Amino acid sequence: MILMQVGNARGISEANSIKEAFDFSESGVDLILLDIHMPGLNGIDGIKPLRDRFNNVPIIILSASSDPSAMVDARNLGASGFMNKADNAEDMVSAISKVLEGAECFPDEVDSAQAGTELSLSNALTPRQIEVLIHLCEGKPNKLIARELEMSENTVRVHVSAILTALGASNRTEAILVAQQLGLTS
Repeated sequence: MILMQVGNARGISEANSIKEAFDFSESGVDLILLDIHMPGLNGIDGIKPLRDRFNNVPIIILSASSDPSAMVDARNLGASGFMNKADNAEDMVSAISKVLEGAECFPDEVDSAQAGTELSLSNALTPRQIEVLIHLCEGKPNKLIARELEMSENTVRVHVSAILTALGASNRTEAILVAQQLGLTS
């Protein structure tokens, strides 16, 4: 009922798991409301595969919990919003509308939790790793980073590996996106 209050709602499809959601055609999906607790892959872990499958479709996590770390994780993985199941219908409709218009919609506590994450991540990286990260964000390959920072290419690879681990990224591109989202680089 709440979803039908959102303007231009053409229809609602439901999947019982992330795997089932993959059966939908991308052209028929305008928004993904993703429950945080799902069978198989949970909602937070499902953001990345859904983001890959439904490229430009916004994702809102729906949860009974207001755990700020889950909200930060959702934002960092590419969700556009986070709603609590206890929110009133008017707030839910407003949040969905904002996300469909291209805005993010996260509770206020996400920003303070995000700031704490930024501080802990910047403390988790050494000054040298931050230098390497800045060069990564400029799109430079390991060989050029090694030359500019006067270190071996192998040392750069070790730093890149540590950066990926600290940021929870699986590749350089993801690390760059996470670093930018967290404000660690410009």
